Amino acid sequence: MIVTCPNCSKKYQIAEDKLAGKSRRLRCKNCREVFIIHPPKEESASPAAAIDERAARFARVLASDMLIYNKDAVEQALGTGNLFETMAGEIERSWQLWKSRFPEAAGNEEGVNVFRRSLKDILAGGDDQFDQWKPE
Repeated sequence: MIVTCPNCSKKYQIAEDKLAGKSRRLRCKNCREVFIIHPPKEESASPAAAIDERAARFARVLASDMLIYNKDAVEQALGTGNLFETMAGEIERSWQLWKSRFPEAAGNEEGVNVFRRSLKDILAGGDDQFDQWKPE
């Protein structure tokens, strides 16, 4: 797949199997911008799957926003291992917004896992700092 740096428009060829079905952060070698690349989306077969995909997509958007708007704090917290504590307020606000849009998903463990995976994959860059996270 071809991805483009949102800052300088440099194009990169990335093998889809390198993503292993997960979103990844990529640093542009040209301008040093860090951006998120997502694996190609598969077609949803049912309306329920489409709702699940919308919930997952919105969770990824919220996690990406937290990363973008708190970039320095996230990088520092990743280095010290206290990302959850540093971002607790932002995570709670994002959870409440996500829960208001997808109350059915928020009410079950699978839905919570969708939100948790977004935190882990995007905000923590795949680190396991959010494996034990539970909404309040």
